[in-house]
Amino acid sequence: MNVLLISVQRDLDIIGLKYLHYCLRNAGYNSFLLHLPNFNHDDEKTLEHIREFISKIDPGFIAISLMDVEFIRARELTKYLKKMFDAIPVVWGGIHPTIFPENCIKYADYVCIGEGELTILDIADTINRNGNIKTINNLCYMEDGKIKRNALYPLITDLDTLPIYEHIPINSYLQEENAQIIPIDSKIFSKYERYRGTIYNIMSSRGCPFSCTYCCNNYISKLYNSKKIRRRGINNIILELKRAVNENKQIEYINFQDDCFLACSDEYLEEFCDIYEKEIKMPFVVRSIPTYLNRKKVESLKRAGLAWISIGLQSGSDRVCNEIFKRRSLKADFLRTARIINGFKIAAFYDVILDNPFENEEDMLETIDTLIETPRPFYTQLFSLTLYSGTELLEKARKECPEKIENTLEKDYLVYNKSALNALVRLSGILNKNIMKTLVYIYKRNPSGIAFRTLLGFSKFITLVYFEPIMYFRVIKLSQRGSVMKTLKVMPNYLKEGLMRYFIQFKGSNKINLL
Repeated sequence: MNVLLISVQRDLDIIGLKYLHYCLRNAGYNSFLLHLPNFNHDDEKTLEHIREFISKIDPGFIAISLMDVEFIRARELTKYLKKMFDAIPVVWGGIHPTIFPENCIKYADYVCIGEGELTILDIADTINRNGNIKTINNLCYMEDGKIKRNALYPLITDLDTLPIYEHIPINSYLQEENAQIIPIDSKIFSKYERYRGTIYNIMSSRGCPFSCTYCCNNYISKLYNSKKIRRRGINNIILELKRAVNENKQIEYINFQDDCFLACSDEYLEEFCDIYEKEIKMPFVVRSIPTYLNRKKVESLKRAGLAWISIGLQSGSDRVCNEIFKRRSLKADFLRTARIINGFKIAAFYDVILDNPFENEEDMLETIDTLIETPRPFYTQLFSLTLYSGTELLEKARKECPEKIENTLEKDYLVYNKSALNALVRLSGILNKNIMKTLVYIYKRNPSGIAFRTLLGFSKFITLVYFEPIMYFRVIKLSQRGSVMKTLKVMPNYLKEGLMRYFIQFKGSNKINLL
């Protein structure tokens, strides 16, 4: 039986669908993976090519994975699929259907809640023998006008039982801008992947030790009544990486997408670093929470090849971290961590959340002061707070400030409001510390005065044309262990993503005044 998995995500970073794809293939099903990064439901040519592709495959069922930001595209695609192929069941899965199945079941025939590896195999087996899909665990569906929710499978505890996927999956296709659907080869993959296909994405664990009120893990931990971190065996990880590196010479980095890579024992980390250094010998990227990082861990990671690290500051205000985000990581923890990272000369990008309706001016000034104190160079990733369905923070907003709730299905979390304080947050990670302190001083004296607005405008301009490009270069140079030649060589890999994030700052609105 043929099965079709569809992604409407803008890029090709789809670890979840890759797992499902290879679960099906290892079980003997002929799974196809279709990327629709340019899907436009108003374009007849686009729709016709999709119809022809599906008609040729004739799948037993279609599964679509989505987050909040992909909901509208998934909805319009499903409407078309049900119009053209009403007899083919359409299943939705992913974080948005898991958290908000009531919204999704209006369009999909079935919604998968939670982890989908066991469920998708059940669906394939059941359809293959003409059984009843409605008996399958994790599924949600409509019956007699009411939503029915089946029992959940327990979380998969032995992650080593999951299949190893390929960097460029077999039977994977992509719809180009001209609407043609073509097989994905290394050339196409390089064109559409965010970093030209030079980064291999991998998950070595599932779960997060934190349950921040703004994060989907806040909902997942309640759904399964568990915050346990499930880890793969080190040999299993190394086996996957050796295969990926040997079969794909274009890979230059390994990107561990774990929520907190360092939420593990010291013994586990030391063994991983020892084996990785001997067997893989390639630069890698990890994410961590400040409270899980110390000098000994960073020393081991640097020796093994750590080139980039992502750390969440989120807010420099301890009040916001404690009371609003319920995040057990404070300003002092972040600055201690940033100094360690800087001391080992590791490229860092630090996450900051803007547009928080529960933050006041004092809170934001504390974030600015924190970034001013942070050792240079580093790259600040700015995100506009998105109140996702199912999160504790959304419920708080519904009670205290419902007028501030935006439509998460249409919001771009990279586009933040163009307030003066948001501008200062951005500049505080780029400009000289003394210049920033002067800017903040003038702001505090008169934020609407001509002196502040003139200096802010000039600072934004000179940052855009000079300081920001220099900062990018310095951070990438750190990732290349100080080599200018290697930095210049890898710069093209960052061009697409870098330009997107560079120009995203020109988008936004002033509809919410958070000053």
